[in-house]
Amino acid sequence: MTTRDKSNWWALVCTPVAEASARERLEEILFAHDCCGLWEGVEGLVEKVEEPLPPVGFPAFLTAYFADVEDGALRELVPCLQQENLITGEVRIVAVENQDWFENWRKNFVPVALTAKTLVVPAWQEEVSENEATRVVKIYPGQGFGTGTHETTRLAALNLERELEKTGPSATVLDVGTGSGILAIMAAVQGAARVLALDVDPDALDNARENCVHNQIEDLVELDCRPLTEVEGSFTLIVANIIAPVLKSLLPQLHRLLAASGRLILSGILLEQIDEMKEYCERRGFKVELVETAGEWAAFVCARQ
Repeated sequence: MTTRDKSNWWALVCTPVAEASARERLEEILFAHDCCGLWEGVEGLVEKVEEPLPPVGFPAFLTAYFADVEDGALRELVPCLQQENLITGEVRIVAVENQDWFENWRKNFVPVALTAKTLVVPAWQEEVSENEATRVVKIYPGQGFGTGTHETTRLAALNLERELEKTGPSATVLDVGTGSGILAIMAAVQGAARVLALDVDPDALDNARENCVHNQIEDLVELDCRPLTEVEGSFTLIVANIIAPVLKSLLPQLHRLLAASGRLILSGILLEQIDEMKEYCERRGFKVELVETAGEWAAFVCARQ
C-alpha cells in the first residue's frame, strides 16, 4: 500500500528546539514511531483541526505526518519529546485528510534549481523553458525523501554532477537510500552507463519507480530493496544521502563496492559531526578529499586510501 492509498492522516505539529543535534534526535524518534513525512511550517497544510493552531510566524514549526498511528499514541509520545527537551511550547495533534496532503504538496512544490545545471520540476508540469537549466528532473513528491529543496539533497546532487562530468558516460553509479530517486534519475539523465538505486522502504521505491517513468528513464535505473551485503561488483561513483550514524554503519560495504579509482559522496552530516565523521571515514579506508557545507549540513567526497 502506498501513501496515496491511505484515506486519513494525523499530524503532530510542534516547535523543535534550535540545536541541530536535538533536531536529529527528534526526527529519529518520530520516524521510529512510524512518521511518514515531515514538513517545515504549517500554513495551508492543516485545514481540519481539533483546536486552533498557534499563529503562523511562531518560530520554526515542524509538522510530522502519521498514517497508521492512533491519535492516542501520539498524545503519549508528546511527553517523551518534552522530557528529552526536543520540543518547546505548545503541541497540537490534528486530523488531516489524505487529499489535503497531496494537494498541498502540489501547491507548494514549484520548480527548484537543484544545481546550476539541473532543474527539478513537478511531474505534472508539462512545459519547461529550455533556458532554465541544462537538465530537467521531474519529481512527483511522495513518501520518498528528495525533492531538491533540502540542503543535503543539493549537496549530494552538486557533487554527483561534478564527479559525473569528470567520469563521463562510462560512470557506474550506486545510490544508497534513493528515496524519491532524485539522485539516481539525475545520474541517468546525465548519461551514466549504469545506475543501481537501493532503498529499504518499499513505499519509497514505489515513488522512485514512478519518478523514473515520469523522466522516461525506467530502463536505465535499476531499483532494488536488497541490502548492500548482497550487492556485487564495483561502482565508479557511490552516493549516500543518509544521516551520519547510518552512514557509519554502511562504510565497510561502501568501501568494498567502490572502484579503486572511484569516488564516494556522503551527505547528511551535521556540521558538528564533521571532525568525528572524517576521522571515522579515514579509519575505514577512505581519504576525505572535499568537505562542502550548506546551512547546518555537510557533504564529503571520498576516495579509497
